[in-house]
Amino acid sequence: MSQLFQNFSKESNLVLKKYKRLVIVCTSIVVLFFVVLAVMVYMSIRSLQQAPAVYKHQLYSLNKGENASTVVDSFVSNPIEAQIDHMWLRFHKEYTAVQKGDYLVDGKKSLLDILKDMVAGNVVEKIYPTFAIVEGTNLSKILNAAKKRKIVDNKFNRFIKDEKTFMEEIFSDQKELLEFVGGSRDNIEGFVNPATYPMYEENPLYHMFKRGMINQVKILKKEWEERDKSIQIKTPYEALILASLIERETFLDEERPMVASVFENRLQKSMRLQTDPAVMYGVSRNFTGRLTKAHLKTDTPYNTYTREGLPPTPICMPQEKSIRAALHPDKTKYLYFVAKDVTPKAGHSFSTNLDAHNKAVSAYRKRVRDYHASKNEEDSDDDLIKAEADAQAKAADSTKSDSTADKAKSTQESKADTLSTTSQSANKESKSKASDSKANATAQEKDDSPLKTSKKAQSTEKGSEVVIKID
Repeated sequence: MSQLFQNFSKESNLVLKKYKRLVIVCTSIVVLFFVVLAVMVYMSIRSLQQAPAVYKHQLYSLNKGENASTVVDSFVSNPIEAQIDHMWLRFHKEYTAVQKGDYLVDGKKSLLDILKDMVAGNVVEKIYPTFAIVEGTNLSKILNAAKKRKIVDNKFNRFIKDEKTFMEEIFSDQKELLEFVGGSRDNIEGFVNPATYPMYEENPLYHMFKRGMINQVKILKKEWEERDKSIQIKTPYEALILASLIERETFLDEERPMVASVFENRLQKSMRLQTDPAVMYGVSRNFTGRLTKAHLKTDTPYNTYTREGLPPTPICMPQEKSIRAALHPDKTKYLYFVAKDVTPKAGHSFSTNLDAHNKAVSAYRKRVRDYHASKNEEDSDDDLIKAEADAQAKAADSTKSDSTADKAKSTQESKADTLSTTSQSANKESKSKASDSKANATAQEKDDSPLKTSKKAQSTEKGSEVVIKID
């Protein structure tokens, strides 16, 4: 019996020892697991906080709807480490209110540093190349500059072939602006606001023109609503045309309202505008060189020596100051202006009558001759100045003829009033004669060249040497 008890006791001890070993092993495994887990958590959090974050690009773009977990998954490839970072962020909500945008990954910042940037909204603004549209340049020169720079924009190239459709596309989400300018046009000249624009990666020219055209019409609308309603300009598009003439005639801000007043007074008197930049535009959109006597005599829709009123379209991209001047001209009696010197920076001499203007022209011609003499150059400008002077003289004769015709008309009407109205037919005959006299005078005025307003210095320097500056 005792022997049996001893055997049982030995077996129990053996089982107990095995159980103890098993407990020790299991405990060791559990402890080791937690130690390893603790080390992994420590290393993961340390990496999150201190290790330089690595990404495939230098910029990380966080889009709308994405969160801090999205950022962690993008930077952390180890799924266990990613889960640890997710758990850590659950207890640190201050790093989860991230904002969309582009953020710098410079190889020095940790993932936590990048999350801090995202919470603060420290986005990186991409530095794009720029394209400067200078005041007074035109559409053709803008397109030539874009072609020279080899800017690729298939969307723009497709639309610009039909400028009317292009305008409809640009203002498709702001149709009230398109209606304000009288609908889409076959020519978008004048509709782009001069400024420096970023060349975005996608459709750079399309975005530049869209931004520039919308801004230009908004400026025009603002100035139109505050315009002087007594002026001859009756539509926003006419204001844009006149602004383009002012832009090309002077780049001195203080002169813009004065130049506008000359055009306003001439329009009021039905005098031709005779502005050289418009003639140049009619000769060629890329006019270079000197304006000649032949150019003045060659009729085009833009030749304001041969045609009355405004040109059919703007001739350049005017700035806001020129638009404002067109709609708020100075109150003057000026009908003429001519450059003071060979450089446009000297400004202009303004005159109310032909005699005073001729004196100013003579002074200008002397300065031009002296300038060429100092350079040992032939004064080839004088032929053009003489041609413009001939146009002035002819216009003066036209004005005198018109005045004589008006006096004749007044005399006829006076006689008609004093005589007894013997019959209704006799009265109608008198009015018919007066009407014929007025029609003849108007026809004579159209046949003759009106008075001169533009000047040589501006036509040669600002008219032909304007270039598009590209930063």
